[in-house]
Amino acid sequence: GETYCVSMCFLMAKSRRYSWGRFMASRKPTTIAELFQFYQEDFKLLYNHLQCLNMPPLEMFFEVNAALDHLSRHWCQEEDEIAVVERATAHLKRGCFDAFKLIASDAIALFDELRKIDTSIIDNGEFDKDMHHLIAKIRTGAEAARLAEGDAKDRDRWHVAYELWEPVYAGCVRFREEFYLSSKVSWAKRKQTVRSWRMRVEGFIVGALASAAASIVLWVIAKNFKAG
Repeated sequence: GETYCVSMCFLMAKSRRYSWGRFMASRKPTTIAELFQFYQEDFKLLYNHLQCLNMPPLEMFFEVNAALDHLSRHWCQEEDEIAVVERATAHLKRGCFDAFKLIASDAIALFDELRKIDTSIIDNGEFDKDMHHLIAKIRTGAEAARLAEGDAKDRDRWHVAYELWEPVYAGCVRFREEFYLSSKVSWAKRKQTVRSWRMRVEGFIVGALASAAASIVLWVIAKNFKAG
């Protein structure tokens, strides 16, 4: 289901054997054909990823709509191809950045959900340590990538933000697969539930015994008082 779909999205990206950064460094679209290649190989992959997460990417939809509007002017208003491709590319680029942000935000939300479970009992704490280390890398990586997004306006630095977002994206996919959806989390959740019920039962028994003991003490005091 969802796990398979997200995994396939990431495997598709890896199978190309180049990073977003290296690809876009030399391939910033200047023609309509190159623009649609960018759409097929980068934009669409991220769009499908968000669909797999059941997160309708409205931001990306708006950017596609704006990009198509610019492209239409090449034929309808006879605007220069390079000019319309430049403007359309800017919208698709922003759509990709929006997708990266949404995927990173989703990973952080899932991490916050896991924090409600005592994951420290998994693998003698190694699971917890690795998970926190990965989330820290995602957060710092996302922050650096966001700061570099402005560089995408520069033709020579078009690739920088993509290069920084790629390991963040990979980390988000890894977090979902290896931590959030891990069978070890289900085991920890069951252990926590059992422990919670055990504490409730123990608390009830202790309370009942304390109440009984108090009743006995009061009964003994009352009996001695009457006898006196």
